[in-house]
Amino acid sequence: MSVFRPRAARISGLLAASALLSTAVTTTTPAVAVSGPEPAPGAHAYAVRLDIGNTDTSRACTGALIDPYWVITAASCFADNPAQPTTVPAGPPALKTTATVGRTDLTTTTGQVRDIAELVPRTDRDLVLARLATPVTDTTPLAVATTAPATGEDLLVTGYGRTKAEWVPDKLHSALFTIGGVDPTGLAIAAKAPADAAVCQGDTGGPALRKAGDHYELAALNSRSWQNGCLGAAPTTRTGAYETRTDDLGGWIQQAVSAWSAVVAARSGGRNTVYNPDTRTAETFALRSDGAMIHAYNTNGEGWSGWYVLGDGARFTGSPAVVHNPVTNTLDVFATGTDGSIYRATWSRAAGWTPWIMTADWKFRGSPTTVYNPDTRTAEVFALTTDGTMSHLYNTNGEGWSGWYVIGPSDWKFAGTPAILHNPVTNTLDLFATGTDASMYRATWSRATGWTAWTMTGSWKFGGSPTTVYNPDTRTAEVFGQGTDGVMAHATKVTDGAWSGWSIVGQIPTTG
Repeated sequence: MSVFRPRAARISGLLAASALLSTAVTTTTPAVAVSGPEPAPGAHAYAVRLDIGNTDTSRACTGALIDPYWVITAASCFADNPAQPTTVPAGPPALKTTATVGRTDLTTTTGQVRDIAELVPRTDRDLVLARLATPVTDTTPLAVATTAPATGEDLLVTGYGRTKAEWVPDKLHSALFTIGGVDPTGLAIAAKAPADAAVCQGDTGGPALRKAGDHYELAALNSRSWQNGCLGAAPTTRTGAYETRTDDLGGWIQQAVSAWSAVVAARSGGRNTVYNPDTRTAETFALRSDGAMIHAYNTNGEGWSGWYVLGDGARFTGSPAVVHNPVTNTLDVFATGTDGSIYRATWSRAAGWTPWIMTADWKFRGSPTTVYNPDTRTAEVFALTTDGTMSHLYNTNGEGWSGWYVIGPSDWKFAGTPAILHNPVTNTLDLFATGTDASMYRATWSRATGWTAWTMTGSWKFGGSPTTVYNPDTRTAEVFGQGTDGVMAHATKVTDGAWSGWSIVGQIPTTG
């Protein structure tokens, strides 16, 4: 697919390719794919096909996935005048742009399609970072080289552009090129194998790859070409192309990616975390300032990912709650929607994340809380309805989630977010909640008796919500709450004994 302007307009005002060696290309037309053979099926899945604009004003380019959220490509793909790529403004692209990732054969239905949400351009070369609206998590990003290219070095150049015989190819193509000269921001290349290969329209932004052991790394991006032999190009005896260097941009790329992640994290609301032993992954969930659910993870201790959006378009309030179910090896995330309903999204190794599902037409306030009861193999969720009634749903043995039901008499009302604790010594659940009278109440579940009546834990008064923890070293269940005077208070239950009274954290517990 060609750029949307006629060829005569593209040729005017061309950029020089810098002062390279005598073998370098010095004046070229913007390359807007590689006329070479097709790679093996599945190879170079990080290559990205970019479709920019609508049917009347459309252009196609190539890029590379370098992060689950980020594609690197040529700025000239987005410029009003491709010969002046450094004029591309930061922010959303002027024309709707979609990225197809992981589909080197466009006739198949594999891969992922994402919208481009934001551009971060360089001002010194034909290069831009394009942020995806939602991440691609099933494709390994391409690593960016950190050593400079050298004259005489071979690079594998790839792209989705036209070939010698195809106007709009359906497959990625690649060819081997040799570097003829290097300058501070770019390099000149000439075809090596096949000897008549060329960089054609649609290849702009495509990755030039350096072989590094058993994998490839990104050394440069396609920028401009003489398009010798490309279908529809004017006859010329000139060959070769000019590439934009990327090896010296590692710090800038990391800064751009990290800056966006930091903004997302800074805007986030309450968080919840879980460890998934099935995948050896620590996971954290939070609400962004616009209410979108975001997610980050650390697998095998190899470092934290960036933030990902779960369910584009869904918006929530409060804090999310997440539970790992070892029976099904799934994660269930619950959150209160802006309409007051509680929604659930489920992750499994086989299917990834499901869409958000409304749990029922009940309405809630505040945030839900979750627990897994290994004694009954039950995942459980607790939340307050809009009138303050404590409600509960559960999933036993992975047989599906129940509907909501009320714990205790419906005339008992609470505020804030409840806290739930499984005690493995007694195989019980202890549920704590702050009453509308500011007293802290507890209800206990056991297999023998079910849920007890609500019991006031003492005469102390609390504001906000309690939190709980079980200490396996001392076999102690613990609950914490902030008194209305701001003091942190604490109650404990050691082994199978009774709960203590409240005490200020750091003081000896007392009764009452």
